Amino acid sequence: MQTLKEKFLQDGYVIIDVLTQQEIDDFRQIMDALISPQVKAGNNEKKSSSFQHLGDELSDFGKEARQYYFHLLTKPGTEPIHHAFHHPVILKAVEEIIGPNLIVNNASILAANEGTEYSLGWHRDIIQIPQDEIADWLFSPERFHNSVQINLPLVDENSLWIVPASHNRPNTEAENAAFNGSKHYAPVGAEMPGGVPVKLKAGQAVLYNNNLIHRGFTEKMTIPRRTLHMGYHSAAYPPTWHFYLLNGDLLTPQYLETLSPTMRTMMQEYLECRAQYPNMAETWKWEYNFPEKEYTA
Repeated sequence: MQTLKEKFLQDGYVIIDVLTQQEIDDFRQIMDALISPQVKAGNNEKKSSSFQHLGDELSDFGKEARQYYFHLLTKPGTEPIHHAFHHPVILKAVEEIIGPNLIVNNASILAANEGTEYSLGWHRDIIQIPQDEIADWLFSPERFHNSVQINLPLVDENSLWIVPASHNRPNTEAENAAFNGSKHYAPVGAEMPGGVPVKLKAGQAVLYNNNLIHRGFTEKMTIPRRTLHMGYHSAAYPPTWHFYLLNGDLLTPQYLETLSPTMRTMMQEYLECRAQYPNMAETWKWEYNFPEKEYTA
């Protein structure tokens, strides 16, 4: 029987049970208190989610018929839900996959009202890398991808679609055709060979390699989307470009004092790592990933 790590390395993702029913109910209550779901859009025209990673304001939830992406940890007022990001089941699973001394580098809410149509183009999470610097060796089994990304829904959902086992190989010719010349995003609506939905029950989490070809897609939500989204890397190894998603400038001494002792320690560890690795652009260079190996084209 495969271990969690073996399955993750092979397929690029694993699904685990995380939350009890009581925890699901508690997190739903906290999340709905944060986003005020009683606000409904007057205009139900479908909106593009292509740049959702930029983050939204909690007070804007529901004003448009689209999915919202809320950054947490750096946003005052979101403290009641922060304990989701040091849940022991999550931390144990991530540590088993990539190693000890975990650093949280993404903590967000994905939320949408019932009736929302959601479509994000197929992509790998390499938007930070200029397209002319994206090399095939970034997607190789030899390169240790020090990052795990997680979706933890509080309702049943299948908004995440993936191409299993695409994380440690370059695109195929058919996949390049679907990307239509881009190395960042395929056109919204493009069909991707081998793409399948990840079906999750409330309280289950999918842990996946950011290099997987994936997208977000739901034809029309029959229930509101309420998903916790998070990412980690191991401080035992240099981080990837995903580490820089948190805005460290917002982690001021004054703000850190408002956090729980556990979360304050996690954010201080993040800042220490940020000081050790200040330059995101180094993370996709050959010598950063293979410091003792000469480059061969």
